[in-house]
Amino acid sequence: MTLISVIASLTFLMMPSGATLYNSELEPTVRLPAGYFCLKQDAPSPDGFISVSYDDLVGLVKASEVQAVDYTPVTKYETTVTFRCDNDGQPVNLRTAPRKTAEIAAVLDNGTSGRCYGSIDGEQLIADAGKTWYYVSVGNIRGYCYYAHVNVDPTPPNVIEKEEEPDSTTGTEPEPEKKPKAMSKTAAIILIVALCVPVPFIMFYLFRKPKGEK
Repeated sequence: MTLISVIASLTFLMMPSGATLYNSELEPTVRLPAGYFCLKQDAPSPDGFISVSYDDLVGLVKASEVQAVDYTPVTKYETTVTFRCDNDGQPVNLRTAPRKTAEIAAVLDNGTSGRCYGSIDGEQLIADAGKTWYYVSVGNIRGYCYYAHVNVDPTPPNVIEKEEEPDSTTGTEPEPEKKPKAMSKTAAIILIVALCVPVPFIMFYLFRKPKGEK
């Protein structure tokens, strides 16, 4: 399969207002940012859902929250937003689910930073402090940090641009320049004879004596 046909077979789904990524049990994992894209996968999915990947995440999104596009976007996923632990100098728990009873995947030192995929509503950890948890990764570990314990960069809007299609002629060698055909031996002889024949006549008329002179 050629590179062009592979690219043409990919289906990117735009998330105009964002989309919630669900796991195989249809539990919400994270709310993905608006204006970015997820990639449709061939895995089976329940009615009303589409199997997708979002960078290094895989899951399901509601079909009503995405729309297919007929191009490959330059910026597909948001990868620049970071979080930083800021818990009054105390460590921050990275949990496997957005609730205080969930298993602790890692204990992060104050000031630790990493990638933030987005947020999701979970269990309120502090009274009157809201239910927002951030889905983040540090190294190879992913999990949830309560929003009151971290600072997160704002999500930049996506500038939607289309990738240029690869040139199908790329890699082909240029045609060699055509050299003029050499004159055949017979043609060369004819040309020389044609050029030489008038010489005797020219010499005769130049040096002949006029009539009456001796």
